Amino acid sequence: MNTSNRFEISYPRLTFRRKILNLVGRALLRLLARPQVSGLEHIPAEGPVILAGNHVSTLEPLLMAVYPHRQVELIGAGDLPFEGFIDKLVAFYGFIPVNRGNLDRKAMVKALGVLEQAGVLGIYPEGGTWNPGRMKAQVGVAWLSHKAQAPVIPIGFSGFHNGFSKVLKFERPTLKMSVGEPIPAFRLDNDSLTVKDAYQKYADLVLERINSLVDPADFLLVPQKSDHAMRLRLESEGGSSEMVEIVGLQALAEFLFTPVMLNSLANNLKKPIQPLYPTQQTRQNKQFSEALQAVLDVLDENPGFLTYRMGVEQGHLAESAVRLLLQLLDTAHNTHKTIILDATMHAWYRDGRVEEKDHQYRITP
Repeated sequence: MNTSNRFEISYPRLTFRRKILNLVGRALLRLLARPQVSGLEHIPAEGPVILAGNHVSTLEPLLMAVYPHRQVELIGAGDLPFEGFIDKLVAFYGFIPVNRGNLDRKAMVKALGVLEQAGVLGIYPEGGTWNPGRMKAQVGVAWLSHKAQAPVIPIGFSGFHNGFSKVLKFERPTLKMSVGEPIPAFRLDNDSLTVKDAYQKYADLVLERINSLVDPADFLLVPQKSDHAMRLRLESEGGSSEMVEIVGLQALAEFLFTPVMLNSLANNLKKPIQPLYPTQQTRQNKQFSEALQAVLDVLDENPGFLTYRMGVEQGHLAESAVRLLLQLLDTAHNTHKTIILDATMHAWYRDGRVEEKDHQYRITP
């Protein structure tokens, strides 16, 4: 049946190309890593189905695409280009890009169309990799399951922390893909929950089932919780200093201590934000101002960049701090003052470890 008139994406598509790429992908995985895949029998042989997994690296989509016995149409980040050759490879394979942080109805309609054609859809309910193991499930998986009456197959990926860098170093990491039993398609019942809350409850269940399939040792690699703080001082040429309070400094510290967010700006979007990394020791006012302006340029194009990754309140606070700090930098430049930002981060791990990081940004006129 010709579905092109009804659906934006026909399922299956690019069949020959994807079969060849999947064969090559499996061969490369066996060569460069030690893949261990179990539970594939839980994926139904026919009918609409959603594969949902955890996401900590760029490798999980590869395994989700190449090992199931049915073609998988993947949903992926459309708000950021991928790095280097991966961008061209992903475009050649094909996926459904979604603009994260903004309501992307077009992407959801495409994804629903795959399921309405009795297809297999691959999705990552956490929606990103910037805070693995601590992120709230996005409700898209519940909406798609409900509208298409598609069961959800939870998949736990283990051993993927720093997995891509290990693969590039020929360390052959053990990468586990554990496929769990189906979660029945979501149905609205007559309980007291609103539709939104009911969707969130189902999405949380999916993520809980996913996490139950992940090796517990993986959760020891990421903080269970963390907090951030920042103090701001203005220092005159004579050496005297004064404390300055601006809104959102704590949120700004969280942003600066989250490498995945900085890397997205620097590596994926090619923005000149290197002075923001808490690894450089000397900064000039002009360089730091240009870096902050680059962040604002991204927010002008994609207003949800920070709120999607940090939460609505924290994201807005971080943006406010960037704007206020940029104004203060202009004042400091005109008055020949140095701005000093003292940022700290504490992280608590499940095994009792406590990690502390601090960094001083000294921004000279």
